Amino acid sequence: MKDLHSTPFPSRHASRCDSCVFQQHSLRSPDFSQALVGGQKGYQTYRDLPWDLQKIHQPATKIRHLEPWKIALIVIGTAVAAAITIGLLVYFLAYDQKLFYYSGNIKITNIRYNNELSRQASGRFRDLSERVERLIDKTFYNSILRKKYIRSRLIRVSPDADGVMAEALLTFWFSSTDSREALRERVERILRRGLKKYTGSLRINIRSSTVSSKYITSLLKVVLAFS
Repeated sequence: MKDLHSTPFPSRHASRCDSCVFQQHSLRSPDFSQALVGGQKGYQTYRDLPWDLQKIHQPATKIRHLEPWKIALIVIGTAVAAAITIGLLVYFLAYDQKLFYYSGNIKITNIRYNNELSRQASGRFRDLSERVERLIDKTFYNSILRKKYIRSRLIRVSPDADGVMAEALLTFWFSSTDSREALRERVERILRRGLKKYTGSLRINIRSSTVSSKYITSLLKVVLAFS
């Protein structure tokens, strides 16, 4: 009787089958260095690997989230940059501007001069300054120079024929390249137009009321002295 164990059976796998390949790859650790590096050849080698091994070595996608303090830092930096930009724009737009001072002289005929009007702290001087300044403010606020006009301030009251002369410092904000004399003429026209429309208790001689810039230096000294 023939020894069944010694009789070789014909091999049913004349070539390497897929299961053998799978077993062979499963028994030892594969080398992926060539599969992951190097053009088409590396890509083809990677495709020849079993599907389960391919899945294991696919690169994982990482989702990165910014930390709260980083978000806050970005928001603060953006706000600071915007504030600096706006500040620079305002600075350069206003850089060409300067203050212009004029002396507005208004002749009032129904007030008689006395020593009380020579003192700015007196009640009569304060009452007159309030009325004169309100008149000037209303005149320029309702004019084409309303955006250029800043304020007025009664500086002194001096005796004049048939009444008193109230002298006020008028402050404007004009371009540094503007003509001071041309602006003075415009300011005087607007002031006289406002005096014509005035209907208050003060009687004003419009023809004798003028605007000048001759004594601005001395007027500014007086303002600084009483400020």
